[in-house]
Amino acid sequence: MKVGFGRSDITPRLGVQLAGYGPYRNRAAAEIVAPLHARAVLLRDRARTALIVSVELCGLPRELDARIRAEAACAAGVDAEEVFLSVTHTHSAPAVGGMLGWGEADQMYVETLPIRAAAAAAQARAMLADAEWRVAAGPCEGIAVNRETDAGFAMNADLAERLDPAWRPAHPEQTDPTVRVLAAYASGRLIGLLHHFACHPVVYGEKTAAIHGDYAGIASLRLEAAHPGTVALFLPGALGDLNPKLNHRNPAESLRALRAIARLYAAAIQRSLRAAQPLTSHELRTRRTRATFARQPWTRAQVMRRIAQLEQVFRRAGITDFPHTGGQPPLLTHGMELTRLNGLRALLAGWRGNRAPNPPVCLHGVRIGPVALLGFGLELYHSLQHDIVTASPHPQTWLVSLVGGMGYAPDAAAQARAGYAADFVPLMCGEIPYRRIHRELPAALIGLARALS
Repeated sequence: MKVGFGRSDITPRLGVQLAGYGPYRNRAAAEIVAPLHARAVLLRDRARTALIVSVELCGLPRELDARIRAEAACAAGVDAEEVFLSVTHTHSAPAVGGMLGWGEADQMYVETLPIRAAAAAAQARAMLADAEWRVAAGPCEGIAVNRETDAGFAMNADLAERLDPAWRPAHPEQTDPTVRVLAAYASGRLIGLLHHFACHPVVYGEKTAAIHGDYAGIASLRLEAAHPGTVALFLPGALGDLNPKLNHRNPAESLRALRAIARLYAAAIQRSLRAAQPLTSHELRTRRTRATFARQPWTRAQVMRRIAQLEQVFRRAGITDFPHTGGQPPLLTHGMELTRLNGLRALLAGWRGNRAPNPPVCLHGVRIGPVALLGFGLELYHSLQHDIVTASPHPQTWLVSLVGGMGYAPDAAAQARAGYAADFVPLMCGEIPYRRIHRELPAALIGLARALS
């Protein structure tokens, strides 16, 4: 198999608004802790090709995803349907649209992003060489916690205790404490690697205004420095409800936590690299499709009534444009109400007669020998991973969140709670909440895995 890796700089100028951590926070970038990159790997096996691209952003709306794939495809000499495009999900990157209120997109940045990201694909094409793959899955413990069940928001946790490399969560079984590594070697030299782990890159929080790739991005830079000429590409796993053990701290504590967690994560990857074994097969298979999943049975009249109710919130005497009133935490503010209002307005604009809008979700699979990457345009909850991996016919199955879209795929418990992930995030994306995504998405991904056989 011929393989080529590439990397390009997509760091924005200072002053752009950053994505994440609550609505209308106006987090204008004030410093660059580390540059942001697009990373790419081009694979060619006889008549088959695939291009995997990762960009250090929080998420991509479908329209921008399509533009980047088109530019990258042109640069790499492949079809746009062969471009597997993922984001690392760092919340310390510029907002680029698709999430109402979660940072305003800078039009100059958005307009220049596709060609800048495509430069990584062009470099990957130029670096094509005969290569062999080695694969490993190793322990990566003491980094992630389940934020739904295991004190995942660590604003008040003991900093020194959690900085200790020996620290472990109370319920490690509710995380995925495994890092998966797929490394390419040409003439005996490491030329690039994919690393896959399930944990939100949110070590930095709403009190910060810095640009960087969070723990995963810093770890990639450490690996690239340790192996000159190598490109280290991060693919996020089933991270929907998994957070790093330290997050949402003040800037000084966030920087300490960022360095410590990135160091732990990079060390886990290095151990896996040393244990990696050659693939038994290098056969390349790809499949890209789109699936439509059931939404809640909302009517146009219900949406219009809710819009009218929310509009009254902003007609009260004394209302201001400052969304964080009354000492409320960031997810219980007027900003949340405005996001709901704008999400419902977007829904109404997309209604066609009696037919509610229901945009499809991207499903994209790439198989490299025994390793199957199953990408999807949502953030999968950890508990949904087991059944998919167990039913997959492949020895290794990597579930890659945020490929070709954004949003959440919560499990049955989160669906029943009807909270942030199940009900609010769809509106933040201008969509109706899902009805049975915890059953329908796993079934679709199992079908995708079988189609790659």
